[in-house]
Amino acid sequence: MLKQSSLERKEFKHEELALMKKLDFNDIEIIQPDNLGQILIWTSKLAEYHHAKFVEFSQKLNIFDEIAEREEINNKINFYRKSRLLENHIKDFYLKKLLDQGEATVKGYIKHPIKQDTNYAVISYQGYNFVSFATPEIIEKFPLNFIDFVQSEAPKTLADIHPDEALLLSTVQNFIRPFKEQYKKIKSKNKEIKEHNRVVYKIYIKIKKKEATLQKSTGSKPQESNPKPIENSAAPVEKQVAIQKNMAPQEKAITVIKKRKFALNKDK
Repeated sequence: MLKQSSLERKEFKHEELALMKKLDFNDIEIIQPDNLGQILIWTSKLAEYHHAKFVEFSQKLNIFDEIAEREEINNKINFYRKSRLLENHIKDFYLKKLLDQGEATVKGYIKHPIKQDTNYAVISYQGYNFVSFATPEIIEKFPLNFIDFVQSEAPKTLADIHPDEALLLSTVQNFIRPFKEQYKKIKSKNKEIKEHNRVVYKIYIKIKKKEATLQKSTGSKPQESNPKPIENSAAPVEKQVAIQKNMAPQEKAITVIKKRKFALNKDK
């Protein structure tokens, strides 16, 4: 894979200059816990709680003048903002997978209270209604149908989500961690691919300006299993032909386990 430093070279091989396709985040391998429905509810409600805390501390920022106090508040704002984004991200990721499999369905759509061009999809899964961004993929599969829907009030404390706060946080973190690690790896790889493709374009410009040259591709000769015969040998030598097989990577299908460890909490 080419890097920015590769531009210092004067010669390039043709096979080096192939453009690369970015990895798809939808292909992340995910864990399917037995109580997926309940964990998604906790993750969704925790995102609502963190959003409420984010708004609360954002409003407090204008009250304090001391540098130390403002720094502490900024740290909390960043923590709640990042937590909310990650929790919503993995919730939406799982819901999309469940929609693709037919395990969940779109009940209808609602509009953003302020942004006119932003819509949300109300997704029903195992008797609970989740609110998720109405992406073009979702709208294509489930045509727009606006409904009256009032979302439940955001939890004011962690205990409002579950009495055992430690269990709540550890469960959600264990649910998010593998996804987060894979997401970082793909994001890092795509960053390298983006740099590679950008450098390829610059190299072709250099070649066009004759500031660099493109080497002719030379195929490697296949190795012969028998030693080269000496002159006047009666037995002819058979050439070996290498056969390459292109095998597409096997895609892993998502499987939702319907066994639950405990009952779901349903909004009425």
